[in-house]
Amino acid sequence: MQSCRSVLDTLNLEAGENASLLMARYIKNLDDNNASKKELLSAIPQAASEARELYSQAFAIRRNILARTAAPGYFRTIQPLAVGLGNKNVIETGLAMNPLYGMPMLPASSIKGITSHYCSEVFGSEDSRFKDPDGEIYEALFGAISPEGEQNAGLLSFYDAWIMPECVSKAFIVDVMTPHHGSDFADPVPINFLTVNGDFELWIGCKNFEADRKWIDFAFGLTEAALKNYGIGGKIRAGYGKMERILSPEEIRERAKEKERAENAKAGFLHAEGDIVEVVCKKVKIFKGKEKREFAFTEDSGDRNAVRFDPVPKVSEGEKLKAAVKRIERSNKAYILQAL
Repeated sequence: MQSCRSVLDTLNLEAGENASLLMARYIKNLDDNNASKKELLSAIPQAASEARELYSQAFAIRRNILARTAAPGYFRTIQPLAVGLGNKNVIETGLAMNPLYGMPMLPASSIKGITSHYCSEVFGSEDSRFKDPDGEIYEALFGAISPEGEQNAGLLSFYDAWIMPECVSKAFIVDVMTPHHGSDFADPVPINFLTVNGDFELWIGCKNFEADRKWIDFAFGLTEAALKNYGIGGKIRAGYGKMERILSPEEIRERAKEKERAENAKAGFLHAEGDIVEVVCKKVKIFKGKEKREFAFTEDSGDRNAVRFDPVPKVSEGEKLKAAVKRIERSNKAYILQAL
C-alpha cells in the first residue's frame, strides 16, 4: 500500500488523458486540507481536452451507427448539470462520465426516466392512456412490468447523450456547496464539486424506425419539455439541470447557407455556392508567355459577375464545360468555380 501511495505522490495528474479514471482512482492524499482534491479537480478538465481528438473519432463512428435505427436531438445546458453526484469515486461527489473516453454524458436511464415521468405527470393528468401505471400508450412507449414480474420493453429506445466534441475543453466547471450542520456551533465546510455545461447529442430510436418515426418525434417533444421544465440530475430544486433544445449542426449550417444565399442575391449573384453551372471559354490569349483564359456563363441569365476558375482548366476557345460554384467573392464581384 505504501509503495502505491509513493507512486501517487509523484504522479503528474496534468498528464492524464481519461477524466473518468482520474476521478475514480487518482487522489493523492485525503488529509492535506483539500490540496489534493483541488489538484485533481484541476487535472480533470485538462485530461478531457487531451482526449478530444480520440473522442471526436468515436463520436462520429457512434453517430453513423445510431443513424440506422434512431434519430438525434440536440440540447444545451441552461443551468449547470450535476448528473451522477452519488457515483462512487475518490472525492465526495461524483459525475456521470463515459468510462472509455472520460467525457461528461447523460445516462440513457436518466433521460428515459425524466421523459416517462413527464409523460405520466403532464399528459397522464389529461388522458389516462399516458398515465403510469396501466396507461396503454405509456406502456407501449416506455414498457411495463407484467403481473408475473417480467419486464416488457417499450417501443422507444433511449441512448446515453454524449457531449459535443467542440464543447469538451470548456465542459467542466468547479462549483461549491455548503452542507447544513446539525449543530449551531459547527462551522460549515464548503465542498467543491464538478458540474457540466455544454451541448449534447441525444438519440432516441424505436423497433421499426421508419414506420414509427412519429413516436420518436413525440418522445423528443416530451424530453424537450421535461428538460426545460423539470431538469435532469441532482440539485434540480436548486436550479441545476435545466436544458433547452437547439438546432442540429446540419440545421445551423443550412441556415448559414440560406443567409449567405440571400446576401449574395442582394449583391446580384444569381447562383449559389455548390450550384452546378455550364460555362464557355470565351477567349484564350497569350500574356507574357502564358496562356490566359476568359470564361462566361453559357445561358443569358443576366448575371454579369466575373467567372474564374481555381485551378484553371486547360480548354480550347469556344469549349463548354460543367463546373461547381466553389465560392463567391462579393468584394471582387466574381464567382470562383471548380471544373467537374
